[in-house]
Amino acid sequence: MWNREERWVVGAKLYIPISLLTSLCMSAAIPATAQTATSGTKKPAIARIVEDVPGPNERVTKNLIRVNATKTPSGFNVPRYVSLKYSTSNGRTGPSSNHPVAWQYSKRGLPMIVVAETEIWRKVRDVNGDESWMKRRLLDGKRMVLVRSEITLRAKPSSNSRKQATAGKGALLELESCDTKNWCRVTDTQSQLSGYALRSMLWGAAPL
Repeated sequence: MWNREERWVVGAKLYIPISLLTSLCMSAAIPATAQTATSGTKKPAIARIVEDVPGPNERVTKNLIRVNATKTPSGFNVPRYVSLKYSTSNGRTGPSSNHPVAWQYSKRGLPMIVVAETEIWRKVRDVNGDESWMKRRLLDGKRMVLVRSEITLRAKPSSNSRKQATAGKGALLELESCDTKNWCRVTDTQSQLSGYALRSMLWGAAPL
């Protein structure tokens, strides 16, 4: 059962003026966006558009320090997956509002990994492997996954099962469960279509 405590991405990067960010974010071809800031400015100066999703052999889960739930402020294990609760969230260089914004994320539901925490702040790692600090209220325990490349959702956990739907690369799906044979049941929250996909094709479904 996934925890409900708390709610980002990869590959080729395109740098553009921030004035173009709003119009670009409307494009369905762009799976997620993030902005980076310099320490001397209040607002990010440029935007990073993420156009790719890491393949199954690219591990962003390496070098994780494991802390049992009995020893964390939240009462949940570290590391763990969370997702972004809002469509705009700031990731800072340290655990306070006085630290400058390192990344500003503009994709609600993007999966992240909590790698450290305090009472109020969570240090999170995105699918690019970049880390920043976020207030816990910005994060959701709802499990979401990012599709690595176009997949077919099956009616049952078998490659021979009936086709339910197709999910494109970069799509965000809600993760319901995964079985011992590495099939995961996921749901498209917009269409409400559900089906099974291989765990290896979903970023955010691998065991930590």
